Amino acid sequence: MVLDFLPYKVAAQPRKKIGWIRYITFVLSLIFVSALFLAKVGNIERIMFWAFIIGNIAYYGIGIALAFALKDNRAFCKYVCPITVFLKPMSYFSLIRIKCDKGKCVGCGKCKRVCPMDVDVTDNARSRKNGTECILCMECVRNCPKEAL
Repeated sequence: MVLDFLPYKVAAQPRKKIGWIRYITFVLSLIFVSALFLAKVGNIERIMFWAFIIGNIAYYGIGIALAFALKDNRAFCKYVCPITVFLKPMSYFSLIRIKCDKGKCVGCGKCKRVCPMDVDVTDNARSRKNGTECILCMECVRNCPKEAL
């Protein structure tokens, strides 16, 4: 959440098609951890501690650099974060979702403009644009002038 203090609450430009990087990050992380366990490395706690420290430094460094380069606070989450490999399939079937009341919605588009993850919350379908990336920040709900969400 530290990246939320950067100046780009909403992406300044359309989303890039580089989300495949997260799968490479995931595979590299899995290989690293698997290698430690399969090699039965001694002092694994110490190695994992330093991996945690270095990982956090890398997260903030890459996150801040991407945020400024792409003018988007959530660039790391959208393109690099390996956690989304697990979260995307689970959120597709999530019971907690933001739904749009089409009867109240006037189509002003304010919810789309304030969403930090570029989710189309006016579409209630499971296959909505970037629907599995919703972080439930509720900015769309707070900013809806007709309380349609």
